[in-house]
Amino acid sequence: MRKPHILHIRDSSGIYGGERVILTLGKNMAGRGRFDVSLLCMRRPDGRSEALISSAEKIGIPVRPIDVRGRFDLMAILGIRKYIKDTNVSLIHTHDFKSDFYGIWATLGLDVKRVVTAHGSTRDSLGKRIYLFFDEHLAYRSFDRIIAVSEELQSYLRSENIPLDKIEVIQNGLDVDLLSLNHGIADPPLPFVKRHGMKVFAVIGRLYPDKGQSEFLHSFARIAGEHPESYGMIIGDGPDGENLSELIKTLHLQERVYLCGVRKNIKKIYDMIDFLVIPSFTEGLPYVLLEAMACGIPVLATAVGDIPLLIRDGVTGYLVPPGDRKAMIRRMMEFLTRQENVSVMARRGKDLVEERFSARKMVEKTENLYSRLLA
Repeated sequence: MRKPHILHIRDSSGIYGGERVILTLGKNMAGRGRFDVSLLCMRRPDGRSEALISSAEKIGIPVRPIDVRGRFDLMAILGIRKYIKDTNVSLIHTHDFKSDFYGIWATLGLDVKRVVTAHGSTRDSLGKRIYLFFDEHLAYRSFDRIIAVSEELQSYLRSENIPLDKIEVIQNGLDVDLLSLNHGIADPPLPFVKRHGMKVFAVIGRLYPDKGQSEFLHSFARIAGEHPESYGMIIGDGPDGENLSELIKTLHLQERVYLCGVRKNIKKIYDMIDFLVIPSFTEGLPYVLLEAMACGIPVLATAVGDIPLLIRDGVTGYLVPPGDRKAMIRRMMEFLTRQENVSVMARRGKDLVEERFSARKMVEKTENLYSRLLA
């Protein structure tokens, strides 16, 4: 009997939360034998989608790139539809507002189920807010199920009048093997070399205002003045990069905090940093939190989204209110001055991720959802 074919569709601009979900599901479902899983990647002219394509190919997920030119590309929609029909796709699983709309148009009139994951997209511009409004108020109505990656996101979707029985909470799970996926890749040289005695704080994620990198910089300026051994790294790219660069100059942190761009070999970054800071104003359940905790790195994060499910303040990490610079400074100081307690927290955090946020749990819940829809 032919196994159902699940097709993930993603408009990718790098390896972020949505891409990690796809790679984790595809890699782990392949060995379980219940479904055939493939990926259709909407290929951008700027080349940023190539990271997902190459990563999927490395771990054996069948990939079909489709070139997409502009906001609405009829030929791309027809190409997606042809691939769905030719490969007998049973269910599409989309991961962003562009793949949501293209997935709906490509499956009109076909006997194909539709699932979408709401990853908790940033709303940092008017254009994005408009896209997300149409996505959540129009596109989501055409899907059989909506996966929310956090309970907070489920509550938000309910407040937008999406029926509760269409929403399913499936929190992100971590496959630690994927951290070494790009091991050996030579990224551009870092702008500094870690020396003995240095303590490195890192913020990892897209450079958007609601990710709070500016809050980290304002807080770190105080740390830098009192602890000359402390340094900072900001990993990622995005539209707020220029503003952050100017703020680093304004705060006179040019020799202490470095914008390091996107890093493909993320395991190398985790191996060199001492502390992770997540200063976001909004989140779901960020993969960078799971990854850092699984690597035994102490984490300071804001109490947003489902982060408090992992971080119990003073037990598995440090938790502060979003935008509270005084609390962030105090906890960053404690990272440097209470190292024994911080090490105990990191060990507890690592145990918690391994126990409750494994890839296996995410895969099982997702497979069960697919099975119910296809029954």
